[in-house]
Amino acid sequence: MTDRYRTLRTTIDERMPRWTEELVEFCRIPSEASDIGALRAAAGWTAERLRRLGATVDIVEVPGQPEVPPLVVGEIGEGPRTLTMVQHYDVQPAAPHALWTTPAYEPAVRDGRLYARGATDNKGEMLSRGWGLEAYLEAFGALPCRIRFLIEGEEESGSAHLDALLDERADLRRADGALIEGGGVDALGRPVLTAGARGGVSVELVCRTLKYDAHSSLATMLPSAPIRLVLALASLYDADGVPNWPGLETGARMPTEAQLAAIAALPTEDLDATKAEYGVSAFIGGREGTAAWHADAFAVTCNIQGLWSGYTGPGGNTILPAEAHARLDMRIIPDQDPATVMAALRVHLDAQGFPDIEMQTFEGDEPAYWSDIADPIVDAAAAASEAVFGQPALRYVSMSGIVPMYQVCAHHGVPMTTLGGATEDCRAHAPDENYPLSGAADAAEVTARFLDAFAEQG
Repeated sequence: MTDRYRTLRTTIDERMPRWTEELVEFCRIPSEASDIGALRAAAGWTAERLRRLGATVDIVEVPGQPEVPPLVVGEIGEGPRTLTMVQHYDVQPAAPHALWTTPAYEPAVRDGRLYARGATDNKGEMLSRGWGLEAYLEAFGALPCRIRFLIEGEEESGSAHLDALLDERADLRRADGALIEGGGVDALGRPVLTAGARGGVSVELVCRTLKYDAHSSLATMLPSAPIRLVLALASLYDADGVPNWPGLETGARMPTEAQLAAIAALPTEDLDATKAEYGVSAFIGGREGTAAWHADAFAVTCNIQGLWSGYTGPGGNTILPAEAHARLDMRIIPDQDPATVMAALRVHLDAQGFPDIEMQTFEGDEPAYWSDIADPIVDAAAAASEAVFGQPALRYVSMSGIVPMYQVCAHHGVPMTTLGGATEDCRAHAPDENYPLSGAADAAEVTARFLDAFAEQG
């Protein structure tokens, strides 16, 4: 480590106790989608924190829609290159609360980790970015490039109004590169980088067969909504559970040689660790090795995220349900149109004899966005990450999650990547979500080092 970066790390380590208190304060705000008051409180907290960093802050609203959480824009630094940092202050619902060791909005530090809803996704990761800038400013005096934070409040519910918010300022989509939320290290401590993000299509299927629930003795004569819905769902998959309905992959972009090479370079032993983590002996479809990584990058998913009908409370209630519901999400890849995928699902259900099953949208659709896996911005992230973690970085074509990079980057072809210090066991979206504080410090250092590498590419 050079003297320059040794000074940086000393600054980070000295500030971590205060920064941890800051993260605790932020995570106390229950900024779930159902609570606009808490969302606005989180937006205000975020804006004030950026001002303390020295940023110029703009609170962008959708005109005439106070129920929409605002976009917090923070800008700091000068230079010929601009880096956009895309983050969010909203969190997933904390329910079921009974599965938390300590309450979700009463942050607790245990064994070097901070436990709270949003600790990793995305409040801790967001603050690590800001901490990296703060340490850079203190250690070196000025940032080497211009930074623009775009911090929204609807990421966990589909970013439905992000386009409208970005349209309020024409300059917000212009940049030389973008850092998406997330990023981290794998189980062996290797930094994991991605050059893209999947898109998403969500739909609720509703089956109604009767005017009202019937006595179950009538099951010899009356049609069952859950049985009919289950039959419809079964038509979407093969015997191994792999989705195979016509139109699911319509328009999907073919992989490039560089992407295929990156997939071939990924360590297959990581797949065994994934099986062990989830307690399974095999992946669906018998996928192994590079074939499993290929599917992870390029196969379009069709997941049943929820399925419900009838009575599920204590004891029995012998009814024949009149109504059944299922929620599906499809994670799509570039060049796929969400509306086309949805239309193909409708055609399939009709062709299979299920025209009566309704399709209702419940979240905003999101196109996918990928950068070149060999883009210089990924090289910069790799150099910064390898310097901190001491291991070669793994390059993934795309993160599996759905994030709004299409809205932010696609208009001007802005390249993107990830970096950070989160670990695989941070339990994002699950009870006991947590953020390792040592990883938070590492993420701050990686962010600061990345600024130098990014600025030098101009």
